[in-house]
Amino acid sequence: SSQKHFETVAVRNVGVRVSSSFARLRHSVINMGRFFGLPPGRGGASPLGRNNIFAQGWNGGRKSPNASRVRTKAGSAASAGSVQSPGAKWRAHMWKSTLTATSLGMTGDLVAQGLGRYNRVKTMKADGQDTSDVPLLDVKRFFKMATFGFFYYGPLQGVWYPALDRVFPMDRTLGMAKNLFPFGMKVTLNQLLLGPMVVPVVFAWTLILEKQMHRIPEKIKNDTWPTLMKGWKFWVPAACINFSIVPLQYQILYMSSCGIFWNAILSAASAS
Repeated sequence: SSQKHFETVAVRNVGVRVSSSFARLRHSVINMGRFFGLPPGRGGASPLGRNNIFAQGWNGGRKSPNASRVRTKAGSAASAGSVQSPGAKWRAHMWKSTLTATSLGMTGDLVAQGLGRYNRVKTMKADGQDTSDVPLLDVKRFFKMATFGFFYYGPLQGVWYPALDRVFPMDRTLGMAKNLFPFGMKVTLNQLLLGPMVVPVVFAWTLILEKQMHRIPEKIKNDTWPTLMKGWKFWVPAACINFSIVPLQYQILYMSSCGIFWNAILSAASAS
């Protein structure tokens, strides 16, 4: 009997340890979700603000009212289809950000190439040169900008804007005077941090794909600052509109739409 009691106590201790480990793991996942913009929605204040696209359906680890019910397979399938998990919301957000930035980045490159071709053809005609050899589209250059948007710029935006809104939340019901500090911090950090994280990388990205890595230091040194200066003239007003008027769930779309102009600058600068 003593041996049986000992085995019972041992099994109980193992169960307690396993349960404790799962509890710590659950809290770690919850905290990680909050850090990446997946805060409590129902029953909890959202640190990402009123317009947080992740605020619905994430209960911060608290038990759902229906958690204790025994569900059939059909009921579970219906519930899974109607309530999206936090991870699924985050993946959908990242895919949306990536595809939006990629498509608009390609549009920006097409605009840059079209303007460049128009000016080149105009100059050649003025000089009496034959323009039949001028290509309609530089496919390699187009591919470089597309991959840059897909693998780097799109995911970066997907993390950047929710993180900014999490650290510097704004309550639009209080007016601009009450939101002046978070508004100013968002605009400032967007220019001083995001810009320098993008411009040198697109230069390096382009030269790596061209197998001219030896040119990267010189290119970054000579062209980063002039490109940033051009970008700030456009992005500061655009960012002011973005953080003061545009809801969080539309900020990536708005900034990416403005980014057609920015990508035209980047494409022209990286190709020069």
